[in-house]
Amino acid sequence: MQPNILAPADTTAVTTPASSADPVRATPKVMALPEGTYYITTRLSAEGRQQIKGVTFPCVQLSSLPEPGRKALQFLTPDGLSTSTWISGSNGVAVLVTADSAPLLLTTLSLNGQLSSQISIGVQRLGDETVPATIDVRLVAHIQRMGDKVFAGGEWASAGDHLLWLEGFTVVGSPELADSLEYCAANPIDQAGTWVKAGTLAGTQGRGLPLLGAGFRLVGPLAATHRLDYAVRFLRHGDIEGQAGVLCRSSQPQDPLMAMKVAVLPR
Repeated sequence: MQPNILAPADTTAVTTPASSADPVRATPKVMALPEGTYYITTRLSAEGRQQIKGVTFPCVQLSSLPEPGRKALQFLTPDGLSTSTWISGSNGVAVLVTADSAPLLLTTLSLNGQLSSQISIGVQRLGDETVPATIDVRLVAHIQRMGDKVFAGGEWASAGDHLLWLEGFTVVGSPELADSLEYCAANPIDQAGTWVKAGTLAGTQGRGLPLLGAGFRLVGPLAATHRLDYAVRFLRHGDIEGQAGVLCRSSQPQDPLMAMKVAVLPR
């Protein structure tokens, strides 16, 4: 039995902006686990690791989401039971989930310049099959007059406060994506949109052509264990939530695409 991911809009990966005085940002995720005993581990990419005062970043804090009528989770650590603990890629922790346990809260802490997708979390139900981990996703968006910008999975890719459209994008990340993720982009010279595989540019770069639509789909084995969470934002139409395999378009003609986000999550 697999856990449910509680993923209302914009909560799959909510990034706490870092000020110039605070280089750390937090990305929380919530998992509602069925009853059982679980072993939680992390897999940390060797690229981009940093250590500050003995703490390796990125790292993950495990705790409980406060919920009325439910008890905090108890994590088994070398020092005994605790209501919260940390893991950073070299250790794991066990937790017992009962019928009245609160949902699991996983908060990834990363430094400015790091991506939260550099660390992936595995949740194994002991005596059962491994629960599929969240797949690392990085969205490389080519933004009008700004060039390429990299965004973590679930994070809105945009020009921020600048009124600039997206011209193209590429999705990179976990090796599993190469044969399992496909996406397409529509623009003034390709109105229908051409489907391409992960790692391939969709749209254009440096030609001043706005995206007019985008879509994503999973194929192969990954489609049986994971799902897509994506959305796009148009200048006039606003936000459109994506449905796997559907090209999101604005109801307004020639409405430029201003922002987009995508994440690959366990079912």
